[in-house]
Amino acid sequence: MIPDLSQPAQKQITLAMTEGVKCDECSNTTFTEAVIIRKASRILTGAPKDSYIPIPVFLCSACGGLNNEFIPAEVKSEMSKATVTVS
Repeated sequence: MIPDLSQPAQKQITLAMTEGVKCDECSNTTFTEAVIIRKASRILTGAPKDSYIPIPVFLCSACGGLNNEFIPAEVKSEMSKATVTVS
C-alpha cells in the first residue's frame, strides 16, 4: 500500500512530554477560561452590522491573573492588568 503523503504524520505526545503552566502572579496551576471580545466594524468587514470576535484566554482560578503568554500578540499592547477583572 502507498502511504498517504498529503497528511503530515502526527506525533504521539504524552503528558510526560509536556510541562505544567503556573500563574505568573501566584504560581497556581489551575485556570478558568475567559473571553476577550474584539469588535470588527461593519465598514471593515462589509457586513450589514458590526461583528464581535471571541478570543479565548485563561485566567488563574486563584488570583484572576492573566499570563502574558495567553494574550494574543495582536492585542498585547492594548491589554493591561487593570482591564482584567474576575467576578
